Amino acid sequence: MASLFMHSSLWIEPWRDSVTEESGHDPRSRYVEQFWLGVIGPTAAWLLRHVAHEFESSPDGFELSVAPIALQLGISPKAGPRGGLHRTLHRLVMFRLASEGHAGYAVRRRLPPLNNAQLSRLPTHLQRSHTSYYSTPKSPALGTGR
Repeated sequence: MASLFMHSSLWIEPWRDSVTEESGHDPRSRYVEQFWLGVIGPTAAWLLRHVAHEFESSPDGFELSVAPIALQLGISPKAGPRGGLHRTLHRLVMFRLASEGHAGYAVRRRLPPLNNAQLSRLPTHLQRSHTSYYSTPKSPALGTGR
């Protein structure tokens, strides 16, 4: 929906998914930094972190100013489908971490574990770390918080 990017701001709301919200990983967590980063890239990961911070003060959603966040992320503030923010959000949609709607985007508050296809694309040492991560007993707060 390229027309969304002709505006100076976008509406961002939480993607409600009870399973992922209960057992998923905070976008600011070590899990996301260690495993999701290589899948979605640094710009998308930083955008997710920014959105997570915004959801703390605006849990039902917020207006995201396009040019300021693009500049903050170090990408082109250009409007339209070739703009940096559009490409970054498209990447989140492609990996089912965001969903495009008529008025804006729904973005996950917590990220699911990598699936097998995503995991297979990581370097071998990260695949081993991922296996170890899930085979090590954790308290509920470990690995899912910041």
